[in-house]
Amino acid sequence: MVRVKQRYILFSILYPVPPNGSVSSPIPQSMAFHQPSPTALTRTSLATIIRHSIAHNFGDLGMGQAGGFAVKYFSQATSTGILRITRENFRILWAALTFVRELYGQPAVIKVVRVSGTIRKAEKEALKLAEDTIRRVKNEHKAMGGSKSGRGIAAIFAAGKSGGKVPQKATVEDEDEDEEMIVDIVDSENDDDDDD
Repeated sequence: MVRVKQRYILFSILYPVPPNGSVSSPIPQSMAFHQPSPTALTRTSLATIIRHSIAHNFGDLGMGQAGGFAVKYFSQATSTGILRITRENFRILWAALTFVRELYGQPAVIKVVRVSGTIRKAEKEALKLAEDTIRRVKNEHKAMGGSKSGRGIAAIFAAGKSGGKVPQKATVEDEDEDEEMIVDIVDSENDDDDDD
């Protein structure tokens, strides 16, 4: 029996325009496009939006080929996620992600960060991406004359927390200094079948 080979697509959602009604706060330049996703955007609603994009751009043939994807992970706080699809059809899914221009009335761009053969490599890349973002924001905050405590930076990342979810703690240590910054990473849903 032949095993079905899968591809895992790590993506990030960028928001070029601040959300309506947002308070003008001193957000670092490196975080201008990396806003938390709306609370209405869940794994199931994201899958529906992507399926609509596949149907609109590739028709019934595209839905037959790439309609069987799965959203394995999505975080509203970091606006990143992982999709699983068969190896032969990942390019259709990638193109459908590229064609999405709006999420719940807010302009958005879905950027594919990495395509991997295992979910473990995609998860490692997602963690590396989050750590790099935190480090970049910290350095920019220090360059702007911010405090060393990191509390203002933690507030930026905590803005995407949704009520009722259990946060997971992630610590990032700065290589130059001994201080640690703790950031809440909220998983939209726990998924027990990640070993596929």
